Amino acid sequence: MRRKASHVAGLQRQAGRLVTQESLVAAACVAAMDTPELPGEDPVLALLGDPATAGRRLESLWRRWSERTADSWQHPREHGHLAYDLVQGISSRRKGRQAALERAEELVSAWTAAIPADTAGAREEQVLLLQLPAPEPGYRYDRDEPFLGGLSEWELGMVAHWATEADWDKLTVTVRVPQPVVSRLLSGRGSQLSCSTPGRQESTAQASVLQVSGHSAGPGVFDDTPVAERRPVTASDLQSLRVLSRDADGLYLVLSLGNGPEVLSLSVLEKRVAAGGRYVFVAAASDLPDTLVAPRQEELTAADTADADPVWAPRVHGPSHPDFGRHLGTAEGERLVVRLARGQRDAEAALRCLALARGTADLRNLDDGHDTDGRRDRMPFLVWDGLLAADRLSLRPFRPAGDNPRQEGSGLPLGVLARVQLYTTDGWGRFEGKAHAPGCQHQGRDRGLNRYFELLTVEEMLRSHQFIPCSKCGGYAPRRLSAAQVAYYRAAHQMHDLAGQVRWALGHPDLEADTASLLAELRHWDSTPPADEWFAEGDENVQWHRFTARLLRQLEAATADGR
Repeated sequence: MRRKASHVAGLQRQAGRLVTQESLVAAACVAAMDTPELPGEDPVLALLGDPATAGRRLESLWRRWSERTADSWQHPREHGHLAYDLVQGISSRRKGRQAALERAEELVSAWTAAIPADTAGAREEQVLLLQLPAPEPGYRYDRDEPFLGGLSEWELGMVAHWATEADWDKLTVTVRVPQPVVSRLLSGRGSQLSCSTPGRQESTAQASVLQVSGHSAGPGVFDDTPVAERRPVTASDLQSLRVLSRDADGLYLVLSLGNGPEVLSLSVLEKRVAAGGRYVFVAAASDLPDTLVAPRQEELTAADTADADPVWAPRVHGPSHPDFGRHLGTAEGERLVVRLARGQRDAEAALRCLALARGTADLRNLDDGHDTDGRRDRMPFLVWDGLLAADRLSLRPFRPAGDNPRQEGSGLPLGVLARVQLYTTDGWGRFEGKAHAPGCQHQGRDRGLNRYFELLTVEEMLRSHQFIPCSKCGGYAPRRLSAAQVAYYRAAHQMHDLAGQVRWALGHPDLEADTASLLAELRHWDSTPPADEWFAEGDENVQWHRFTARLLRQLEAATADGR
């Protein structure tokens, strides 16, 4: 809440530079002005008709000027163009039109000059309590239809310029305003704001509670109550969250006795609660500690590195290159999200959403259809680029050796890559057509990942002989690899490449081959133990050592025989 209050204070300071006190006080004085004497019998205005008709046209001009200036946050002198309304519909070539227009401009200037001269220096102030209009039941906070969109420019400027305190639960704002503004607010001139003095605060607050009582959440649900003392959320609480929160479609870390900690979208949480699930709300993406996000954001947005690399990292095909496999990793996903967020949304908010989304076991739960009102919940699409890689994994090093030398694998153990998740429309070839990945152009406009996709692991994909991939997207999108997975992916491809070089050297004894460098590299791999996080099972570690040792023996034997 301190962060939100600081953000609101910054917006208020910006609005204060846009809207001046002089303009707001002058507009309040215009609202209190009586209709002046209108010269309907002026011969210059004979162009408008008889004196009665000219008087009605002047009265219409006065009403339009007074209403526009009283409801604007611009100074009345900025509305001199309204004088043209008096000659609207009269051809510019008509004799006497220019004289009538000049007379109208004189009248508008006179009305502006009639505003009290001390408006800019109105010092006498008074504290008032404003009751904001309550939203209709089921109202959604939307940028296209803002909650306070029914207020005039003057009312919005007044609140932004003089507000000293706001209670958004009760929809009340405390303002300290000059006397001309006090008079206008207390008069209630066509305003949706209900104004009272602090002495009437209790009754006003009570009325506001009645207005929003249908959308309230009790303590111990979304507040800072210790987790051990929080109560399970109800369907009513989640409905209130949708109504009262601008960012209600984000991700939430929840806790249940049956499922443990989970990261869920609001739609999924609503469905599970409706089905009888009991969940305790723990945190939203915005609640993550700054220490988890700020250092990484500063690193990725540094001036000397922000524009140094292209948005999409180039593909590196040589497995010995240090950047091989980089485009598949979580670090590249973070960099990509920050780059894509520039000019669209706050990079910090996107990183927070990405950090929380990584905690879900099944990414399909992050975007699961429609909410209870039929609206589609969507996580920001750029976060998907941080969760899923756009390219397929090259699994040839892990496939068994075959009859075709061009396609044969090396049979290396999957190790830490075995449980990497792959998302596709048809992983087992059960449906007609080819399999597609989330975001494939053949999926049409529905680019998100939802529960209709299938989840396979790399281990299962190697056993799926009926998988027919799309030529555009590769058939599936892999979940981004951790640093350890990228390291083993690179090492496995290096070993597979060495195996191919050894096979080529053994198959072409008549051609000169750099067997010395091959031997040195194989001896290095044979003497270097694999990283502890590469293999969870001991037999995979043994399998890796046997593979490198076999290559080394074959090449050493061929060298000793002079081949």
